[in-house]
Amino acid sequence: MNKLIIAGMVASGFLGYNIKEDGTRVEKALENVQYIKSWVHEDLNSGLMDTLYADYYITALNETENLLITQINK
Repeated sequence: MNKLIIAGMVASGFLGYNIKEDGTRVEKALENVQYIKSWVHEDLNSGLMDTLYADYYITALNETENLLITQINK
């Protein structure tokens, strides 16, 4: 699961850097981050992920989400 989350974060970051004028890629990156956040919550609730890791990932994903939202609102 850790590799999946990291890969998703990297992919979301790359998508955020190639912004089309209509913001499509940023919105897609934001959607990816939100999916990954839901997976972390599911894994945490089912006991597949330790709370320490989940907190770390959720914090990083929240920061990424906020950056993407800021980019959309420019």
